[in-house]
Amino acid sequence: MRNKLMALVIGGLLMLGQSVSANQTMTTQELQNKLNAKEKFVLLDVRTQEEYNAGYIAGAILLPYDEINAKATIVLPDKEKEIVLYCRSGRRSAIAKKSLLDLGYQKVVDFGGVKRWEGELVRNK
Repeated sequence: MRNKLMALVIGGLLMLGQSVSANQTMTTQELQNKLNAKEKFVLLDVRTQEEYNAGYIAGAILLPYDEINAKATIVLPDKEKEIVLYCRSGRRSAIAKKSLLDLGYQKVVDFGGVKRWEGELVRNK
């Protein structure tokens, strides 16, 4: 009985830790530092093709959030590589983060909305 109670307490603490970290986002400065240092990670824009064409953060690849379940394993073959997500406001990137974690990706970070980005955006013509 005591061992079962201990296992429940430990399991609950682990779940609490996951839910707290799931809500954390990366700051603009943290993302800029990663880009400046040329760190190895995937910068993933989860908006629509039209939004992406209108302006995206340099180095980002496009995978709309509603296509993640169907295309993630093709676009993102390495489930151990860090993935930093963004959308317009942060809603879709939060959904995308949950989807990727559910698919087994290990290092998924939510930047939130591109409107927080203080640098230049690349525009497709």
